[in-house]
Amino acid sequence: METVQDHINLGLAFTMSKRYDQAISEFEKALSINPDDAEVRSYLGNAFVHKGLYDEGIKQYETALKVNPLNVAVILKLGKLYSNLTRFEKSLEQYIKALEINKNDAGVRHELADLYVKMNRFSDAEREYKSMLEKDADSVELLFKLGYIFESEKKYSEAAAEYEKAVAINPRIPGINSMLGNVYRELKKFDKAIEYYDRAVKINPKDSAVAYNLGVLYFDKGDNEKAIEHLEAAKKNRFKNTEVYVILGEVYSRLGRKKEALEQYKAVAEAGAADAGTHKALGFIYSEEDQPEEALAEYKKSLDLKPGDPVIFESIGNIYYKKIMYREAKENYLKAVEAGREDADMFYKLGNIFMKDNNPEKAKEFWNRSLKIKPGNEIILKNLKLLGGG
Repeated sequence: METVQDHINLGLAFTMSKRYDQAISEFEKALSINPDDAEVRSYLGNAFVHKGLYDEGIKQYETALKVNPLNVAVILKLGKLYSNLTRFEKSLEQYIKALEINKNDAGVRHELADLYVKMNRFSDAEREYKSMLEKDADSVELLFKLGYIFESEKKYSEAAAEYEKAVAINPRIPGINSMLGNVYRELKKFDKAIEYYDRAVKINPKDSAVAYNLGVLYFDKGDNEKAIEHLEAAKKNRFKNTEVYVILGEVYSRLGRKKEALEQYKAVAEAGAADAGTHKALGFIYSEEDQPEEALAEYKKSLDLKPGDPVIFESIGNIYYKKIMYREAKENYLKAVEAGREDADMFYKLGNIFMKDNNPEKAKEFWNRSLKIKPGNEIILKNLKLLGGG
């Protein structure tokens, strides 16, 4: 005949092998013999939680606590479960109850501090972490968590101080080096940010986010080759944000490497993540590569996303002007003017178009506007002289 202990042993074995239905069955058999066994109730709660039946798990933990209200281990399990379910107030009740039983329980106090962070009660969390650090000053985990609180509150100098302490104890943790890079970037101490990002990426070369952050900083510093090195590494390690392609496109454009720039912007467009700026950049490159139809298509996509961009109207006008389609060129140039665009070359071309339209007064107006921005255009000066001055 099977005993209560036999069912418990079987239940534990089934739990270890992740056969939770069988485990539940065995624990329930044990409880049918002895329903007041708080430990078995806890085991049954564990099996339900593993199976994703959280309300059933809670029911068993609470029943176990009715039998033995001083079981801190079960209180802690219930607190963690409520926390994971984002039922933070219920979780807080459990941790406070546990500390009433044993105020010096470091495990419960640590869980309580973590809960305060989830609840955005940062001052309470800070108090708890500092209290624990008084007894364990070299805890990298506690230093990191205290730094994280300061970072969350945008107290970047304080965050850096805690992260620095953690790194001094264990310099080989890539995550903390990365966090230091983040806070120094927020403090605009870019050389320090690069120093810690470099450390992080050397420890973990596959960290695409750190590679991306390094690439952006080098891009901002104007170090194009370093920017390319790290941004390409981010791509290789499957950095998910398409912004990496956008910035690479800008770097390659800076260097006049239009083909590579075009590839980056196309990748953004193919991913369905192109914004007005990406289409605009594509338009510029296609225009420079003498692909006017492709340029026009990209400019129009950009205007669909951001109507009224005067630079795009001017750029479209330039394409039509080059194609000797003066009516279309004038239409877009005037839209650019209406949107506030001031450009000597555009005004010069508008003057030429109005002259072709036999409208010398408008031609003189735009030629004079061109000269105000860029004096000394000999062709304009000659044309105005022929027309009798400005």
